[in-house]
Amino acid sequence: MSHFTPRVPLVLLLFISFLLACEKPQSDIENTPEFQLSFAALKDSAHSGIYRFRTSVYVEAYVISSDAAGQFFGKIVLQENSDTTAMGLLLSTDLFETSLWYPEGQKVRLHLKDLYVDQKTLGLSVGSVFSSFGNLSIGRLPLLNTQESLEFISGESMVIAPKKRTPLGLTDIDLQTLVQIDSLRIGPESQGFNFADYKEDSLRVFYDKYGSKVYLNSSGYADFWDTPLPEHWVSIKGVLTKVRTKYELEIRHLSDIQN
Repeated sequence: MSHFTPRVPLVLLLFISFLLACEKPQSDIENTPEFQLSFAALKDSAHSGIYRFRTSVYVEAYVISSDAAGQFFGKIVLQENSDTTAMGLLLSTDLFETSLWYPEGQKVRLHLKDLYVDQKTLGLSVGSVFSSFGNLSIGRLPLLNTQESLEFISGESMVIAPKKRTPLGLTDIDLQTLVQIDSLRIGPESQGFNFADYKEDSLRVFYDKYGSKVYLNSSGYADFWDTPLPEHWVSIKGVLTKVRTKYELEIRHLSDIQN
């Protein structure tokens, strides 16, 4: 009695071998090591321009921005700790109502693989990348990519203390961190105005007792846009940003301004 042995086509055998060779065991994927970077190392990675992370690395930090009052649209600002020399970064995102997902003070882990980092005038900036007139710039991460990259660390939060600064004491190290400047009064060019013009980003000028300027940038979409500016001496706490050579503060809510 003869036995019939079916022949597997050579092409099929080669295809199966190719799949087996390319398939990475799930255990290897799960056990791929991921390394924590310091903010200093993150900054150093972008010293020559926009840099794309191709390895599994992350930074841990605390959320210092909040869009609960409508001020920080399309961005989440992270600061590494409460130290006076702490660094921060701006994460651009398409995620709406970020304060519901990542409330102020929440500790998070930002997974950097396949993200881009830059350190131009805004300080450290992380997100996707786009080209405009041949120049690469950091753009917003899509909603799902944001939630995949920014991990909520359950049960860990901290009230980040602001850095006490003066108008002349601000430096680029303070960009995208929480800063407080005391003894400020509205300038004559901004007296009688609200915090912002309707649906427009608006700059208002404050002065310290020595005549040094502080610029407050408020969104015309913020809940407090039509609130009159304070006429008395105040202390302003906000996230520091920069436009060209001019430093600006962005408050999260009206309680960031105290008498």
